[in-house]
Amino acid sequence: MSVLPRRLRFQQDEAAVLRCPVKPRCAMTDHAISLQNVRKKYCLYTRNVHRVLELLFPWGRTYHTPFFAVQGIDLEVRRGETVGIIGRNGSGKSTMLQLICGILQPTAGKVEINGRISALLELGAGFNPEFTGRDNVYMTTSIMGLSKAETDSRFQHIADFAEIGDFIDQPVKMYSSGMFVRLAFATAISVDPEILIVDEALAVGDIFFQQKCMNYMKQMMQSRTIVLVSHDMHAVSNLCDRVVVMENGQKLYDGDTAEGISLYTRLVHNELFDRAKESVPENQIIPAEVAAAIAVSEPDFESWIPVGEGVRGGANDVVIHRVAVTRGGEIFKTVEQGETVDVRMLIWARRPVQETIFGYTVKDRVGVAVFGENSVSLLAVPPQLAEGYTVVRFSFTWPEVYSQEYTLTFGIGEGSHPYDHRIQCWAHNIFSCVAVTPGRFVHGLFNNPLKTLSLTPVQ
Repeated sequence: MSVLPRRLRFQQDEAAVLRCPVKPRCAMTDHAISLQNVRKKYCLYTRNVHRVLELLFPWGRTYHTPFFAVQGIDLEVRRGETVGIIGRNGSGKSTMLQLICGILQPTAGKVEINGRISALLELGAGFNPEFTGRDNVYMTTSIMGLSKAETDSRFQHIADFAEIGDFIDQPVKMYSSGMFVRLAFATAISVDPEILIVDEALAVGDIFFQQKCMNYMKQMMQSRTIVLVSHDMHAVSNLCDRVVVMENGQKLYDGDTAEGISLYTRLVHNELFDRAKESVPENQIIPAEVAAAIAVSEPDFESWIPVGEGVRGGANDVVIHRVAVTRGGEIFKTVEQGETVDVRMLIWARRPVQETIFGYTVKDRVGVAVFGENSVSLLAVPPQLAEGYTVVRFSFTWPEVYSQEYTLTFGIGEGSHPYDHRIQCWAHNIFSCVAVTPGRFVHGLFNNPLKTLSLTPVQ
């Protein structure tokens, strides 16, 4: 946890670090955080002696290999905005947060912070195991810049939020791991910052404490600027106004939360199956004889939705090329409970697949999966898939869900287990529609009707 002064600027070039002094309170600007062409370079050495030689002879031979943890980052976060930073391990997320907090200084570029900043990076990192919980709270808040009087006024709230009872006056070495992180989180959020930086700090404690953390974050979103790094896509989709996707130290995407999460999911799938971009078969131009054969049984084939490389992920031995989603043979934009949704997919297989799984997922407007299913629940024996082109057809009944816009994602797997199988292709957010519930009120994501109800007067 770190607390920085009102306005800090860091700027340095490749040769030397320029440590800028703390600036006086500036005029109000629209941006709380501004990064301009920021880079952070590390020098990698094969032998320790090479580091010494470079220090002794700075104009001599270069022994190191440069590694840029972040490079060319431009980012602006407006006041009151909540931005999520997501990406695979090693993509530069945590380095960027440390640059924003001032823990690290950039090799090049400029980081500008307008507001009091507080960071939840490593919960409880400064706790002394021999001190009581109370002592650690006072010690940590003093490091964060609070006076004893300020901590006195906030202590009861910290203790209540942590929910550790009388253990607050026991040494923290006696705490369970859950008690430790709850007290650390409660202490960390006791500062009243204008900018809050959070790095994987929401998944602490049991489910009830996690819900409390999420509710607290939602309350803070109303008046704070928040930058959140997390691998929990549900938290990102629920909390963030927009998402930044990092890859190899660079900003790959900056925009809509749902689109950013879909891009991140494709990156993870492609990494999982070590899929090189150059090996992906595009085959977007369907051979004329194939298109003609399909059109015999599917007269609307030309209107099917093309699935490009940008929305696909997976091993890609099997590829989804086109999709049609209809209701009663017609394209639709609204759907009600009980209506049948028909899905047709043109797929291409590089090789025969002995066990094939087909499925779908329906996501809400922020990218949270609401419902879905795959063919394992329908067929006792997974179907075989021949090499080349195949038309796949399946249907499902639309359930009673909350009235809003949803997107449909389609997938193909190889195997026989509903979860443990090889993902061949995911086609993300291919179709969208709006669920309507005329004359009905949906309480939550979906309704689960009451089974019984009775009233018994007590005399």
